[in-house]
Amino acid sequence: MDRQKFQNMFSDIDDFLIGAICDDIELCEEIDYPVYSRHFYPPQLCKKISELNLGGLTFSLCGLNLGCEKNMIAVLPKDFTDELYFPVKYFKITNRSKFKELEHKHYLGTIMSLGIKRELMGDLIVEGNCCYGIINEEIFDFLVDNLKEVGRNPVVVEEIDSVEIPELKFEEILDSVSSVRLDNLVPAMINNSRGKGLELIEAGEISVNYSIEKEKNRVLKEGDIVTIRKKGKFIFESILGENKKGKTKVKIKKFI
Repeated sequence: MDRQKFQNMFSDIDDFLIGAICDDIELCEEIDYPVYSRHFYPPQLCKKISELNLGGLTFSLCGLNLGCEKNMIAVLPKDFTDELYFPVKYFKITNRSKFKELEHKHYLGTIMSLGIKRELMGDLIVEGNCCYGIINEEIFDFLVDNLKEVGRNPVVVEEIDSVEIPELKFEEILDSVSSVRLDNLVPAMINNSRGKGLELIEAGEISVNYSIEKEKNRVLKEGDIVTIRKKGKFIFESILGENKKGKTKVKIKKFI
């Protein structure tokens, strides 16, 4: 493979992570057998790489659930159709205190304080008194043995099956816009004026599919993910047709 060309495709990704996936690709070419990444990769890389075909090689992703951001990557040789076995463990952390609720930041901060590198773990979802996650299997036992408290609350970590992971939840937004340009859809997402939307775009507060987008006239496609700093993450779900005034009816989902 042309490592330099591949690295140039992902200039915004950490050089170490790009170097690691390049090594995995070259190993797959050499042994003609699936190679699994050791790390979980950010969404802007996962979206692009899942659509690539490098000389017959293809890529498969494994993350916490559909719609997750971080994924482990499998590099597959040409025409490989057998079942894949990603080296991951799904887990649940249960807060055993009835008096203090824990948030995402509490779980993530405590796990990082154990010395576990962020790239060895995928997304976390907090629901009720539990936190759900996915981690490289080689450090799962370390997590179980060492994570006993989060924010002074006693916790217990256990392995679970992937089917026990909660689905992502959304708030549905229905609106009518003059076009599906970014400067028209952002106000619908944040329930604010077009001027405020333009202000956020120009300030670099908007990302489309995890890359900062400052072009107000960017036309969005169904399925595009828009992240607005301090406002949340949204999916431009679909175009529903036109209303009587000729405006475009759209459906947007906000991650909650």
